[in-house]
Amino acid sequence: MGMRRTIPVFLAALAFLYPVLLLGPAQAQKAPTAPPAGMTQEQYDALVKSVGQSVIETLAEKGLVAKTPASDSTSNASDATSSDSTSDQISTVMHRIPAAIGGFPEVWVNLAQLPERLDRTADGGRGTSAFLGLLVFVAVVAYVGELAVRRLTEATRRSIAHQFAANGGLWRLVWLWLFDAMAFLALLVIVHVARVTLFTNAEAQTQFAIRVLGGVVIWRFYLLFVRFYLRPGLPEIRVAPIDDRSAKMLLRSFSAIVLIAIFGHGLLKIQDTPNALMAVGLANGVVIPALYVLIVFRARSSICDWLLGLIDQNAGGSKIKTTLARHWHWIAIPVIVVVGGARAYESLGQEGFVPNGIILTLNIFIALLLAETLLSFVGKRHQASVLARSDKPEAHRLFPFAVRIIRTTVLVLAAAVLFRSWAVDVLALVDQKSWANFSRGWTTGIVTVLVAYYAWEAVRFATGHHAVRPPAAVPGQEGDPEMSQATASRLETLAPILRVALGITIAIIAALMLLSNLNVNITPIVAGASVFGLAISFGSQTLVRDIVSGIFYLADDAFRVGEYIDCGKAKGTVEGFTLRSIRLRHQNGQIHTIPFGQLGQITNFSRDWSTLKFNLRFDRGTDLEKLRKVTKKVGEAMLEDPEIKDDFLEPLKLQGIADIADNAIIMRFKMTVRPVRPTFIQRQGVKRLILAFKDAGIEFANATVSVQTVGGNSLGRAAAAAAASGTGSAAEKPN
Repeated sequence: MGMRRTIPVFLAALAFLYPVLLLGPAQAQKAPTAPPAGMTQEQYDALVKSVGQSVIETLAEKGLVAKTPASDSTSNASDATSSDSTSDQISTVMHRIPAAIGGFPEVWVNLAQLPERLDRTADGGRGTSAFLGLLVFVAVVAYVGELAVRRLTEATRRSIAHQFAANGGLWRLVWLWLFDAMAFLALLVIVHVARVTLFTNAEAQTQFAIRVLGGVVIWRFYLLFVRFYLRPGLPEIRVAPIDDRSAKMLLRSFSAIVLIAIFGHGLLKIQDTPNALMAVGLANGVVIPALYVLIVFRARSSICDWLLGLIDQNAGGSKIKTTLARHWHWIAIPVIVVVGGARAYESLGQEGFVPNGIILTLNIFIALLLAETLLSFVGKRHQASVLARSDKPEAHRLFPFAVRIIRTTVLVLAAAVLFRSWAVDVLALVDQKSWANFSRGWTTGIVTVLVAYYAWEAVRFATGHHAVRPPAAVPGQEGDPEMSQATASRLETLAPILRVALGITIAIIAALMLLSNLNVNITPIVAGASVFGLAISFGSQTLVRDIVSGIFYLADDAFRVGEYIDCGKAKGTVEGFTLRSIRLRHQNGQIHTIPFGQLGQITNFSRDWSTLKFNLRFDRGTDLEKLRKVTKKVGEAMLEDPEIKDDFLEPLKLQGIADIADNAIIMRFKMTVRPVRPTFIQRQGVKRLILAFKDAGIEFANATVSVQTVGGNSLGRAAAAAAASGTGSAAEKPN
């Protein structure tokens, strides 16, 4: 038999065998068949209960029977008074265990009386069989109605899932969940109509029907939210990072957990005697946790896959998180056992604070897991869509910013709720009145810390995109256009200092407000800080001068990260700066760190534009018009080159004759480019000019001087040649 059939059969068997397992061979006792005339069954049961309790108290005073725990406030007050210490409370609970075990027969009696309580044939109403049959029919119709709506919308839901897988769109998650909510709404409507039309006359039958149908509604309501994460059969839109087989198994397991809890709670509600209540509570604290442990063992691998899917392997502490995820069941099982023991203690000791606190803690951790799963799923989908649709994923930073804000807020609120529950309800460290006074200051303090965190995240969001420093120039890559160092904008230059300054300001203001909310006098702190700051300013005049000078340099926009400057003491590219100094990278590789107070005059070679002028020597017989035309063609070709055309503000052109030498004409060339990589553009221009002049037959000037004499001997010609070359001595020159 498969797991799908095993759970319903198991639950049905549990519903019939649970009382037998609790009672063993105990026999049922016959209850009165009907109340006296003029009295309802509930009034009659309350009268019998009060009379029986009075008889038991009278016999207990005479020492004939042992006193049983009372359920009224007087008994609770006496128990609280007698149990002043933990040992007394434990002793009281241990003495109640025999009474709880002895209450198992009463459980069977209450179950045996249930058909008679539900029988209203004497009043002209429905009999027990007719009522139970109608109740089962309504539950089945409601369940079938939900399944019918789900079946009718299945094609639409699959279409939405396929569209989400293809095009994304987180709104489709909400749209798909609304279709699931429509199916649940159909069940809720059927249950409500049956409640107001079929179960309105008989009080006992109405209460029983409300409990049963309410259990069905609660069961399907929980599954509505769990299905949002698991989505069996729709892996394209599954929020939990698990496969389809694990999703189906977890859905059935969670369904079984909810049904077991509803059954145990319902069995407790139909008991009306103290001993029976203690017996059922004790059994629930043992049997239900045992069933939960079995479910945990079966679902351990699927939950492990879920937890591992949420871990970022590149984040810190991933090994510890992975170990905890693989062995999560060894943490969950002790928690289940403790909760079961606390429930049993509650039923025996009538102290509900500890189990309620543990259950609240467990529910909060489950809620945090679900919230983190949803954030992780949405974050991965957003990142995938950014990478697919944009070549600059760093520009889409709004979503990670919102995720950090939401995650922090949820964690802080969860911690506040847990602290309040354990401090007030569980451990009773403070009472309600003291907590009301205590919580005002702490609530304001928590809000202050959250607002400070929001402000810091806003600063990071505003400056994060502009705080990225350009990479340092690497020797040997100066001419590579892909590796050229870009000039930062003014905001990118100021972003690191703005972040530090605003962060310090936010931290100081938040700390002062927090101390003030905690009734700490901050006047001495502010005065002491002022005096300390004044002393520091007088004792560190050089440091103050450097900081103030840096502020004015940045305010004047004298330089930016990535620009090449000359400050007199050193030259280099601005790589970064602090509040006190600037770092310059020289073209040879060394780094100069110079305090702002020692910078002096700044010459910026990288601002706005750069005009390049260079000279070339040509033969004195060069055709200047031809030289101009060739230069113009080279300039136009450089403007059409996609690699360097964006760098030009004015094209390469021949400016004119710069000088005339003995054997050459010196021509000046000029071009205006952006100050990003001017030397690279100049080298490209010179290289292209040399090739173009060679193809056009334009020759550069030759430094050799030719000397020719008329007549004379060979010795005279040799002396003249030596004189022309500058190698001959004065004695060798002719007279």
